[in-house]
Amino acid sequence: MHGSQFTLIRSTLACAAMAVVLGQAAAAQAADAETQSTMTAAIPGGSEGADSPPTTAPVALPTVVGNEATSFSEVFTKGRFSGNFRTIYFSSHNAFFTPGKNQDTISYGGNLAYRTSSYYGFSAGVSGFIQRGINHSDNPAQVDGYLGPNLLGMGEAYLQYDRNGIKVVAGNQQLDVPFASTYDWRMAPQLFQGVSARYGDNDNFLTAFKMIRFKSYIDNSFRKGTTYNVNVDSFSSIGNTETNGFWGVGGAKMLSLDPLSVNLQGWYMTYQDYAKLGYVEGKVSGNAGSLQPFAAVQVFHETGDGRELLGHVNSQVYGLQLGVKRQSLTATLGYDRIVPNHDSYLNGALVTPYAHNVSSGPLFAQPFLSSTQDLGAGNAYAFDVSGSPIAGLVLGARYSFMDLKSSATSVSQNQSEYLGYVIYNLGGKLKGWSIADFLALQSSPARSARFIQNRLTLQYAWGT
Repeated sequence: MHGSQFTLIRSTLACAAMAVVLGQAAAAQAADAETQSTMTAAIPGGSEGADSPPTTAPVALPTVVGNEATSFSEVFTKGRFSGNFRTIYFSSHNAFFTPGKNQDTISYGGNLAYRTSSYYGFSAGVSGFIQRGINHSDNPAQVDGYLGPNLLGMGEAYLQYDRNGIKVVAGNQQLDVPFASTYDWRMAPQLFQGVSARYGDNDNFLTAFKMIRFKSYIDNSFRKGTTYNVNVDSFSSIGNTETNGFWGVGGAKMLSLDPLSVNLQGWYMTYQDYAKLGYVEGKVSGNAGSLQPFAAVQVFHETGDGRELLGHVNSQVYGLQLGVKRQSLTATLGYDRIVPNHDSYLNGALVTPYAHNVSSGPLFAQPFLSSTQDLGAGNAYAFDVSGSPIAGLVLGARYSFMDLKSSATSVSQNQSEYLGYVIYNLGGKLKGWSIADFLALQSSPARSARFIQNRLTLQYAWGT
């Protein structure tokens, strides 16, 4: 990076930190915009493990929306800034089942973004991010792998056309597709470089995309790599082998059949030199009465592509989800059957180059501290309950059981995980501030220690 670019980024992010210190002024500006779902987007992630949010839907960073410009000069004068400042603290005991490996790591940082106003549907946006540690140990084994690195770099840098239901984005961007999304749970979000196109709305759409580079949570720049590379996974067997990225198509349809609603979605993706993935899901929900039950099914099929960097791939996964919703209270039971196949990668598990050790993606049964598809094949179960007893407060709990084997001859993980969490978004003069705490315990007879981790995040966000 050239010195002038580095100075510009450093100055920009310093302004973001100052905006947090001058929180009242920033809050006044944000008061005219719609309240952001703050802590849902700020769910923190693991270091060598992975996590999934309390909901099965991935959450992307908020999009800054400016007023429509009536002249070219207003493209910039009506542009909008947004950003956040976070302090994240992870406390781990027997981290990732390693006896006596305890980690206490606290870091601060955030991001600052600017998006121009739209002019005949065209706009542009940029963002930068920063992460800095607070009194980190000199022993790397005692520092969380994701919160540990000091980061400073450019994030988004894109051109966009968004009009009449058509949205096309080119450049460094957020993405929201199965197993490849901008999960904003840590300080520096993962981003993608390429072109995406979408027609429709959130419930009914067609989309296509081609991404050529990827920036992980611990990278300052974009690479032709994945989360399977050694710079992200220290146990990687493929080093930092590069690929040409991935491409895909997808779509969703909602049908209103009172008193029921039906949601359908289908996806096809090619992770070049890894695998080709097909995924379909259907959900039926009741929309009348105080109790609203729902049921969903999902099917995944994956085969190898190109060099098959992880080896032969032939994976089939079938899932079932049952649940009920009453006002804000939702209870869900999820099950996934990952068909064992000793000739396939990890006994038949899905290959997910942009979600490995990051998220279980749309799988119905998933733990918080690890990813279902990284544990092998067999049966996975999860029970979730969450609700909002008062405005701004979310309480939740999850139990998951992973009866999964990484090979035909290995013993089952039989991994149990207990998760409890609380998220609180403040209002009034403290609008924009939020706090979240997640406490999880994992145990497995295949492991010699219990893994316990607590994650605490304090955030201030402004602009929408």
